[in-house]
Amino acid sequence: MAITKGINIVCSDLQAGGGIRNILIRTWAADDAITYVNDSTNHSISSIVDTGGSTATWFNYEFKNELPSLTVTAAKENGSTSFECALQFMMPEMDNAKAVALQGLMDTCMMAIAVGNNGRQWVLGVSEKYENEGDAIRNQTYASMTGAEGASGAALNDDNGWTVTLGCKQWEAPRQYTGTLTLYTNAGSGTGTSTTS
Repeated sequence: MAITKGINIVCSDLQAGGGIRNILIRTWAADDAITYVNDSTNHSISSIVDTGGSTATWFNYEFKNELPSLTVTAAKENGSTSFECALQFMMPEMDNAKAVALQGLMDTCMMAIAVGNNGRQWVLGVSEKYENEGDAIRNQTYASMTGAEGASGAALNDDNGWTVTLGCKQWEAPRQYTGTLTLYTNAGSGTGTSTTS
């Protein structure tokens, strides 16, 4: 791919806030259908749905504000560039519900969407490049839980909870989700779901 233009910075770029405001996670399914967009202005995903369906269901993981972060580290070796992605967030209060959630994350092939405070929606664990035999679920770029640390704290005002890290290795930069994302409406249970279409 040839370089055809540069990058300009405008005032709104300098005013953009950091941080993550929503984290959505789901398990890969064999019938998932992903629509990739590749052109001169887009490196994105326009749709994630269950094959035969019109939406895909995502589960919401709430966290303590101003602690989650998304980091992407690119490295080139033997002519191939890989992108190591890490999404870290803290679930406050070590309790049984959080322990059950951690067990569910341990051995699951996942995809995740991190919604930034700037409104950008980044998809992790989904990559078009080097997918095996055109079957998205077999591309081995899924996200997994790469670490978790629980802490009760020592003082009364210390944090108490689980810090979780989801990671994935992709062979392309994370794509922005540009399709329809319907975020959950929490009715107080904390178990609402979101959908993509």
